[in-house]
Amino acid sequence: MEPLNKNYGIISDTIIKQILGYDTFPYYYSVVTFGFYDDLGHKLSPVTIEKFWDRDECERTAKRIYNALKETFGTDCVWSFIERHKDSIEIDAYGSESITKGRFHLNLIHTYVPDYRIEEPERKIKRLMGDNNRFGFTIKDRQYPDIEDLKIDLYDACIVRSCDWISRFQHSVKTQPLLEPCDVEETIHYCLKDYKNGKISLQDVILWKASDFYKP
Repeated sequence: MEPLNKNYGIISDTIIKQILGYDTFPYYYSVVTFGFYDDLGHKLSPVTIEKFWDRDECERTAKRIYNALKETFGTDCVWSFIERHKDSIEIDAYGSESITKGRFHLNLIHTYVPDYRIEEPERKIKRLMGDNNRFGFTIKDRQYPDIEDLKIDLYDACIVRSCDWISRFQHSVKTQPLLEPCDVEETIHYCLKDYKNGKISLQDVILWKASDFYKP
């Protein structure tokens, strides 16, 4: 049987070329984690928590985020990747081990949004201004030294709004700018690392329905 990562070099180069083909910086990288508690600190129901291990449910969530970024900001391109948290190992009283697969989280790369969309916001962005950022401050009441900082808080708020699973707690969504081509390349390799290491196939890493990839 051929290794799952046999063509990693060729495939990763193709993905990098496609994503860097947009060629307007900065890009943005968002990590979306599904937490076990809601905004009030109440634990979510077991039925909801089970979905964090369901790849199809997570892909539907990525598609909602994809649509929300495009509809709210006019984002040209979004590329979505899925990754598991580390497996957990439990040892019972008899020394027997049981392994539980880690739940999923999402890695998203998305493209530049022009400043004018934030400076002259339309209705959907104005609505986000009333949301809290990840530190608990209302976005519209905060003084931002740079418009890019404001964009990041708005991206996070948009992603939080797109799904009930994603709480407003500080570590549920984290977005950062990718300022140079090397930053984008490094992030892509990170998103593909389980494929690179031969643990899973490319099909298990990329969420095609929530991505703007095209066949070369």
